[in-house]
Amino acid sequence: MLRHTSGYLVLLQNCSTTLLMRLQNGATYVKIDKMKYSPVGEYSLMIQDDGGGMSPEYLRHCLSFGFSNKCTNSSIGQYGNGFKTSTMRLGADAIIFSCRKANRLTRSVGLLSYTFLKGTGCDDILVPVVDYEFDPSSRNFKRIMDRGEKHFSSNLSTLLRWSKFSTEDDLLNQFEDMGCHGTKIVVFNLWLNDVDEMELDFTTDDEDIMMSGAPKIPEERAKVKRLNHMHIANRFRYSLRVYASILYLRLPQHFKVILCGRTVEPHHIIKDLIYRECIKYRPQVGTSVQVDVITSIGFLKGAPHLDIYGFNVYHRNRLILPFWAAGSERGRGRGIAGVLEANFIRPTHDKQDFEKTELFQRLETRLKDMTMEYWRHHAHLIGYQPVTKSLPPAYYTSIAATNDSSVAQATATTYARNSRAKASGVLNSRFNGGNSLNPLHVGALRDQMDYGACSLARRNMRTSLYMPSTPQQTELCKRRNSGSMIEMRAQKRHNTNGDADHVGSVNVVEIGEERSSLLLCQNMMLKAECSELEAAGQTLRSKADRLMGELREWQRKRRSLTDELEFYNGLSAIQRRIPIASTSSMGVGWI
Repeated sequence: MLRHTSGYLVLLQNCSTTLLMRLQNGATYVKIDKMKYSPVGEYSLMIQDDGGGMSPEYLRHCLSFGFSNKCTNSSIGQYGNGFKTSTMRLGADAIIFSCRKANRLTRSVGLLSYTFLKGTGCDDILVPVVDYEFDPSSRNFKRIMDRGEKHFSSNLSTLLRWSKFSTEDDLLNQFEDMGCHGTKIVVFNLWLNDVDEMELDFTTDDEDIMMSGAPKIPEERAKVKRLNHMHIANRFRYSLRVYASILYLRLPQHFKVILCGRTVEPHHIIKDLIYRECIKYRPQVGTSVQVDVITSIGFLKGAPHLDIYGFNVYHRNRLILPFWAAGSERGRGRGIAGVLEANFIRPTHDKQDFEKTELFQRLETRLKDMTMEYWRHHAHLIGYQPVTKSLPPAYYTSIAATNDSSVAQATATTYARNSRAKASGVLNSRFNGGNSLNPLHVGALRDQMDYGACSLARRNMRTSLYMPSTPQQTELCKRRNSGSMIEMRAQKRHNTNGDADHVGSVNVVEIGEERSSLLLCQNMMLKAECSELEAAGQTLRSKADRLMGELREWQRKRRSLTDELEFYNGLSAIQRRIPIASTSSMGVGWI
């Protein structure tokens, strides 16, 4: 039995596996909360969803070791032990309530208890389960005793003895808030850490489940330490809310995670990056299979003060490696982070790492090179000394302004033939982080710049293709290293004319042309962006005017209704004060 493993991340990942791995059957939410059966009792962990639920047969399969109906290698749960190992990592015992409506409406209760097995000295793993079926005639749930009444009574008495519920009615009452379908898991007898404290901290934050022994927040005067401490890269290690917010790259539009009564807002790490680029990497998966992996890379907001770096690697939408250093040097790469979805490599069975295959090693090498390359050309943007003497490659020049059309043609040809070409892209800072969009999908964003980079004949030349986002900017632009380009052109003319002095003059002239082309292209881009912003501003102003008009109309209606209400209130008060005529034996009088 696995009782304690050092490291908070292991516990949180196992907890997240228990919470979310079973929500692939139509669930719209998952609730995670604490439970306490008595004022003096210990806390238990409760996980509930409104999915399709489990039939009595499937619940038994779920609680048996080694069973799995996942046929593909890419599916979570192919080994059939994830639910058992994750719940046993959190606590000694877990009780499962599941109801399902198919041909019939059933309710099932199962107990997976280490305390029971140890207390009774069982050599085999015994899992008591009881089932109920709705009876339309009596409008109640009756027992299902397919294996006889004695077997049902034995399982029920075991459930009541080794769980937190003392009567059969207490068990059935757990279904009251589940409707006709769904599953509820209660993990109790939670494990303690090395200092005999419960590993899960339910009291520090009423809206979160923390890890016991979490580091304290630094004092206000230690601003740099406080900045690093409060960053999501450190907080996810001891906060379930923070970890759940980055666990999935994208969530379905109508699905939500509710932790301690409050919805967990998804956090897209890609939105925390500045000077962001998208780089395409094509691993050699197979002879007939081509996979493009888009990596978004940039500096984290707060750099260079942040001592945080690393890549967040997802597999089929789920986070496997958060802020993975990927072999980066601590001095170089400080503050650089990235996001990618690597579906071409296989995670380990516990979903906490990847199998150390050749594909994984090549990915690690590529990410390390990507980090160093990004550092060389962007470190000066956040205050570090420039690493390279050449101009930074993050600028654009027009191909139409270049007289040497053969260079552009050679660049396009090389890019088409290079199977491992790198495509860099700058994402718009107004990135839409909605759940319906994939933050890594380059073509799904509105104002995105999509450009590529490749190498020419082993020369150190960086070239990028820029596709404008407006119809007016239909001219294709190219980003490149001006020093190497000018050197190549000058050498070409030198070989033709044989005049070294003329080469120097050509270099000076071409440098001026390059800078002029750069300024013209940047001016065109800024004008287009200004036009878009002005149009957006005009739209917002029109919307604001319309909303103000509607607001005034509603205010007028409100005043009218208020006046009418005051009128009727006054009329009612007047009627209570005025005498009412009545007829009595004495004639017409007043009462």
